[in-house]
Amino acid sequence: MRQLPKTELSPQNGCVIDTKWKLGPLSYHASAAGKVQAEPSRDIIRLPELVIYDHIGFGGAYARTNLSFNYIGDFWNDRISSLIVVSGVWRFYRDEYYKGDHWDLGPGYYESFFTSKGPDDVVSSFQAIALT
Repeated sequence: MRQLPKTELSPQNGCVIDTKWKLGPLSYHASAAGKVQAEPSRDIIRLPELVIYDHIGFGGAYARTNLSFNYIGDFWNDRISSLIVVSGVWRFYRDEYYKGDHWDLGPGYYESFFTSKGPDDVVSSFQAIALT
């Protein structure tokens, strides 16, 4: 088995991927088996995507994802200090399983977003809540 760095969001590092999300025409599917053939959308749909960083100013460890996480893992729990929201609107929660105080952020660069929007280093879960 491939050894994963502790900076990678992965179930092997304690993260819990949300396998029940649905966002507009997009949703998570573990497998294509048994799915009904769907007509491709003619709309341009961008997957929600973000990059999280361990330190303010986009420093330290980082991870890029387009998945929602019920729990962001032992490494990332209470460590996110800055981020880039590439697309989508993301909701960041203080507690696991989308509970507790939360902050909504749309596309942009957030060099130290929690210092102005709330306390630093408190996020335990996050999910995409809208497409952009």
